[in-house]
Formats: sequence, C-alpha cells, structure tokens
Amino acid sequence: MDGLEMVIDRSEAFLLTGRHERALAVLTHALASEPDNADLHGQLSRVFASSEDWKGALDSAQRAVDLEPDQPWWWLRLSSAFAGNNDLQNAESTIRYSLTIAGGEWAPGLYQLGCVLYDQAEPEQLDQAEQLFRKVVELSPENADVRYMLASTFAAREKGLDAEQQIDAGLAIDPFHTNLLLMRATSPSRPADGRVKSLLGVLHLNPGEARARASLESEYFRIRVRRYTAWWLMGVADAALLLWIPQAIYVLCVIALWLSLFFVAYVNIDAKKALPKGFSRHMDRKYAVATWTGWFSIAVSVSVPFVVFALYGDHGTVAGTIAASTLLVVSSVAYSFYRWLVIRARHKSLSPERDTNDLRNLLAEGTGAATYVLFIAGGLARLGFNAAQSAATGVLLLTASLGSVWWWIAWNSVMPPHKLARAVNGGTRKAWQSAALSLLVLGMIVAGIFIIATHDFMLVPI
Repeated sequence: MDGLEMVIDRSEAFLLTGRHERALAVLTHALASEPDNADLHGQLSRVFASSEDWKGALDSAQRAVDLEPDQPWWWLRLSSAFAGNNDLQNAESTIRYSLTIAGGEWAPGLYQLGCVLYDQAEPEQLDQAEQLFRKVVELSPENADVRYMLASTFAAREKGLDAEQQIDAGLAIDPFHTNLLLMRATSPSRPADGRVKSLLGVLHLNPGEARARASLESEYFRIRVRRYTAWWLMGVADAALLLWIPQAIYVLCVIALWLSLFFVAYVNIDAKKALPKGFSRHMDRKYAVATWTGWFSIAVSVSVPFVVFALYGDHGTVAGTIAASTLLVVSSVAYSFYRWLVIRARHKSLSPERDTNDLRNLLAEGTGAATYVLFIAGGLARLGFNAAQSAATGVLLLTASLGSVWWWIAWNSVMPPHKLARAVNGGTRKAWQSAALSLLVLGMIVAGIFIIATHDFMLVPI
C-alpha cells in the first residue's frame, strides 16, 4: 500500500511540475506489475487528461470503473474524459451517477457537474451550474478554482458585478491564480488600458502563459479595429452626402468630414500607450497582409475629396460623383477584407489555447456599429429615392453592406452558427442573429447593385 501511495505521489509531483512524460512513465512501470489496480488506472486517466489526451483518459477511466464500480472518483474521472471528448450528455449522466454513489453533498462531484452544465451553455443549464457552484463555495470556501467557475458562470449570465466579487474573493485566496488574473485582465467592464496592464502583469508572473499573450494580441487588434471602423463609418457618411447635397456644397462638406477624422488618432490612445514598446511594430510585421490591407482601405477613402477636387468643373461634373462613389465602395470592400484577415489570424493563433469567448468578442467587436449602420443606411436609402441623386442610393447600400461582409464571412467560416451554438455561452441566440444579419447584408448588396444598374448618375442641382 505504501508503495502504491508513493507511486501516485510521484506521478502527481511530476504532473504538477508539467512533466507529463515522467508521470506517465512512473504509472506505466507500476501497471506492468499491477495491471488490475484501479488506483493506478484512475491516476493514469488524470495524467492523460492533463495532457489533453482524451482518448487515453477515457480508456483509463473506463478501466478503473470496471475494476471498482462503487468508487465515485473513477466515475468522476470518466465524466471528465467524456467532457474532454465533447460528449457532454454522457459526462452529465456519469457524474450524476457518481453523486448517487457518493451520497450527500460531495463537493468534487458537484463541482464537476457544474462544469459539465456550464459547458452546455444553455440558459437552464447555466442557472443549474450557478446553484451548484454556490453550494460548492459553501462546502469549500477556500477553493479558488470554484470561485473562478462561479465567476465565469456569472459572466456568462451577464451578472458582471457578481462576477467581479467572485474574482476578488478568489484572488484573496490565491493572488497568483492564473485563470482569475486572466479573467480580471480581459473583463469587458474594465478600460482597455487597464486590461493591457493586467495582461502584462500576468506575463510578468508567467512569461510562458499563452492565453495572456493571445489576449494581448486581441487587445492590439481591438485598438486597430476600432480605428479602422471609424474610417469606414466616415466612408458611409460620405456616401450618404451624395444623396442630397449638390456637388459644390459637397466639396466643402466632405473636406470637413475627413478633417474630423483627426480624432481617430485618439481612439484607445491610453491602451496603445500601455502596450509594450515595439509591440505594435512586431504585430504589424507578424500580420503584414492585414496591416497593409487596412492602410489601403484608409488611403482609398482619404483620396475621395482629392478626386472630387480634380474632376470638379465650373458647374460640377457627374464624373466626380461616379469616381467618388467607386472609391467609397472599393474602400468598404478593403475594410471588410481587413476585418476578415484579422479574425482569421486570431482564429489560427489562438490554437491550441483557443478560448471561444475570446473569439466571440473579436467577432462582436464592431458588430453593433455594423448593425446600426445597416439599418440607418436602409432608412436613408428609402428617403434617397425622393432625392435628385437616386443612383447614389445604391452606393450607400453597397458601402454599408460590403463593409459588413467581414461579419458574414467570419460567422460562417471561422465560427459557423451551429458550432457557435455548441461552443459559446448564449450561442443559440447568436446563431439566430447571424442568420438574420446575413440575410440583411445579402439583401442590401443585391438591392445596391440593382439600383446602380437601373439608375443614371446625374449632377445634383444647386
């Protein structure tokens, strides 16, 4: 018995220091002498799970259950292996059976059941998970891992204040708890510069923390995306000017419009200053295609007033309007391509530490603005038919919708609605939103092309 405990303790020590191969070797050697020892198979399942070898974890846990079917710990290990294999139904039924065997209020089993229900991500399951984690906190008030899961559940249920309280309580127990530190660092309620500083703090404690590095890259992209979104919104506003304003007045208005873009340099300037020195240049080189595509989008938009000036005559010219419209549409397409490149790059670089909520936040960044722009553009287009420049109504629709195509491509290629519904809290609702906005974007593109094809550009009278 003492020899068995020593083997398990050694494997646990290796496991806690990240030496999975050594832990596996210790257990494999012991199993050669005692192939029917349930304790060894149960610990082996834990080692496999820690290295995310879920097939090995499942086989080992099943062997332990076969050897000792009345031991709830082996059923818990089996539930964890099922969850790792994304078989949440079997994971739930297995852990519920282990709770039946254990009897009473078994904190580890309640915690595992809460995790499985949390992963299912439906409102009813999240409510049950919250109640379970609350109970486990009562049973194990000094467990920081439980505080983290309760905070995560609160965050998923949009109870931000409750989540912050649990994060504070968990860090009071364990000030260096990586998951809690990351959760605080990436909290949407915190200012962007505060998130950046917190992430740098996590990396100072653990320079190899991949999730913190991925989140820091996400903060960089959020800064860039917000700035480029502002340029695109100005392009849509420029397209709206073409609907009613005479070209002579348009020349003055569009200059004032683009001069106002100097404020874009101050978007998230505190967060930009908080980034490590040289980090932005490193990211620009790492994602060069996205960087240059974004700058191209801005350059094309900025060229609009200069083109109008160059083609402006004594009484104005239709050619200036056509050229400006073409540039605005091209700029919107380039902006859409930039956004897709960003999301695609983040999707790849987050593996294997991919956090679906982080990806969801990247997808959602700018979605609200895009949605409002689509509906406002639709309303302005309706009024545009009564204006002198009907063809420009199609330009407005195209500028607004093509600039939002990034959203449609991202949802349907990087995070398809059916995967989103399984992988992300509130995913079913997001999947319906994806379908509805996809149809709206497609309809506006078709309508914009049809209007331009059936209406002539003309000089808006003074």
